[in-house]
Parts: sequence; structure tokens; C-alpha cells
Amino acid sequence: MGHSNKVRCAIRKCGGLSVRGGVLACAVMMGGCSGSDLFQNVTQPASSDLPQPNDRRIIADNINTIFRNPASVTDLQISGVRLVDHVKGLTWLTCLKFQAQPNLAVAQSAPSSTATEEPAAPSPAPGPQYYAIFIQGDKIIDSRIGVAIDQCRNQVFHPFDPRPPVAAKKG
Repeated sequence: MGHSNKVRCAIRKCGGLSVRGGVLACAVMMGGCSGSDLFQNVTQPASSDLPQPNDRRIIADNINTIFRNPASVTDLQISGVRLVDHVKGLTWLTCLKFQAQPNLAVAQSAPSSTATEEPAAPSPAPGPQYYAIFIQGDKIIDSRIGVAIDQCRNQVFHPFDPRPPVAAKKG
């Protein structure tokens, strides 16, 4: 009886240690996930000879490929551009922030997009939607609904009207 109690006690202690070890491992992994944002901010790409694009013009020229129904988008705003690493090399990223009608479906992706699936339509829940646009030269090379790694929610936005200005009549 004494030997069996020692075994049960040893199992209980080892079990407690393995549970603690499992909890510690989970905490470290979860901390790594949230810390990845911090690491990305520290490792921003070095500035290069890649000229800053005229992102407002490029997006205005391609607004119909970004949104299936641009008229359904209200309160459209744009962030500044920033240089990021992309699977296609250094790329300029700008974010769009907007209010969308529940029936708005974001267009598939830029024609040469690396996205593999169609983006989901924004939810009908109130609140802003974010869209990330990746630009190289004067072309949109990728676009998607903003995800955490794009950091769109952390950007400063300015009003954006993609329609060309109305020419003044000469009279």
C-alpha cells in the first residue's frame, strides 16, 4: 500500500509538471504570435531606389477593379504609402478605409494578384472596412481585404474621392 501511494503521488507531481509545461509552452507560442507585429515593425525594409508612386491616381484609375460597385462605398479615405516586403519584392502599400453597403462585394483582386481565393464581401456590421493595395511602379500588383499584418487600422487616413475633377467650363 505504501509503494502504490508513492507511485500515485509521483504521477500526480509529474502530471502537474506536464500541465504547467504545456501552459508555459502555449503562453510562449501565443506571445510569439502577438510579438510578430512588433518584430515586423522593427524590420521594416530599408529605403530603396523604388520611387514613391502617385497612389491616389493609380487607385482612382483602377477603382472599378478594386470595387465591383464603387457607388456603394461611402466615406472613402486613403492612408499614406509605406514601403513593405511583398512576395514580389519591395512594394508600396496604401490602405483604403470605407463604409460599405451590406450588398457590396469587393472585386476579385488586381489582375496580377497573388491572392488564391476570392475575398469575402464585407460584413453588414456597422463600422469601417479596410482594404490593402500593393503598388509597384504605376501598377497595382496585389490587393486584399486588410488583415492584421497590413496594419491598416493603425494608419492615418485622409478623405479620398477617386472621381476625376470636373473641368471648369470656359465661357
